Amino acid sequence: MELQTTSPSYELINKDSMLKLSTELSKLIKEKGLSSNIQGKQFVNVEGWQFAGASLGLMPIITSTQDLSNETAIKYMATCEVRNITTGQLVATGIALCSNAEKTKRYFDEYAILSMAQTRAIGKAYRNLLAWLMKAAGFEATPAEEMDFAKEEAKKPEGTAKIIELEVEEVAEVD
Repeated sequence: MELQTTSPSYELINKDSMLKLSTELSKLIKEKGLSSNIQGKQFVNVEGWQFAGASLGLMPIITSTQDLSNETAIKYMATCEVRNITTGQLVATGIALCSNAEKTKRYFDEYAILSMAQTRAIGKAYRNLLAWLMKAAGFEATPAEEMDFAKEEAKKPEGTAKIIELEVEEVAEVD
């Protein structure tokens, strides 16, 4: 299967195009739940950053991962380049770390630490280029994955939950 590309939907150098994209981003990110409420502020998840980038014809490529583990910790560093899908031109770079020494990653397997380093690098690369666009869309300029140290606020349930108690009676089998 061959990946087909077309011209990007928006132009990075066109102010009106970018304002239109910020409006679309705001709507889509809220509608699809692509942000996290952290300490009362909305931080966009990497999928939201990727949507913004794809709308501009910008794709992330992990160019390297480095194992920085030692006898006490699993630690990885990843580098991501964001490139123009039409021209191949490099437009942004992001470098990120992840370690099981982080409080919320203490029990993660090695593959998950490596994966999160890559996810963070993608978010960082897009942030380095498009932070202003996310702010224009009404979100914080930091990717949610970089806010790992802060707790996401629980989403309030819609409506009233009913608690149903059931009594279970043990029944003996008879031959």
